[in-house]
Amino acid sequence: MSVIDSLKRPEHTGENRCLPCTVVNAAFVAIVGLALGVLWLPAGFVVLAIGALLVYLRGYVVPGTPSFAPRLVAAAGLSGVFDHDEEPRQSESLDANVNPDVMLSTLLDAGVLVEEPDGLFLSDEAREDWESTMATLRKASDDELADAVAAAIPFEATVTAEYDGISIDGPSMSVWISRPQAIADVATLLAVTERGVDPMVSLAATEPLRMFTEVCPECGGVVEETTVRNCCGGTAGIYDSPEHEVLGCSECGAVVYELGDE
Repeated sequence: MSVIDSLKRPEHTGENRCLPCTVVNAAFVAIVGLALGVLWLPAGFVVLAIGALLVYLRGYVVPGTPSFAPRLVAAAGLSGVFDHDEEPRQSESLDANVNPDVMLSTLLDAGVLVEEPDGLFLSDEAREDWESTMATLRKASDDELADAVAAAIPFEATVTAEYDGISIDGPSMSVWISRPQAIADVATLLAVTERGVDPMVSLAATEPLRMFTEVCPECGGVVEETTVRNCCGGTAGIYDSPEHEVLGCSECGAVVYELGDE
């Protein structure tokens, strides 16, 4: 892999490029470059060149841009300028015909979940295994992740990496899931099944257990409750006339779990 390839972030460029993120970062690079250019012209040119290259390859240079750029643009009254023509692809869920009560009791008996006075929580041991597996899968290429999904799901299916996610086409299920969801769900299948839980129950648990995510499957950033609007799938603040509440990454903007309507 070349240095250029290692810098690329396809989830934030090409068709996935967020125009508010690009504009905000381009302005930031220009301001810093011009300021340095006043002090020393060559330094200004270097900053402008490197900054422009990084924005082109990565989508942004300022950490956490997907979480604040749409809000900044909205506050400036420019949201309409950057509307997307198409709806972003929505990640679907792996599903299994398992009674929710049976699933819950099974996860409790297996020590995956623990019940405390203030609610249900993921056990420390299960969380450690889950997050460790996610950290490993995070380093996988899209094709390697597709292979991991195919090996983990408890049914035969054609699994391919496409549209910056994973498509699963099987006899009882045909879905597309985002890369962050695929990482989390494979980690769930492995961590839960290893505790003696029936694979189909583990499959049914993939979506509910994402409610307990604290670390982003995609980048390792902090996952928090926020809101999402149609801007390259990234999260945005409550000031952006959001569409719905989600658990999302504060660093890369990945949506991990969509919260239901209250």
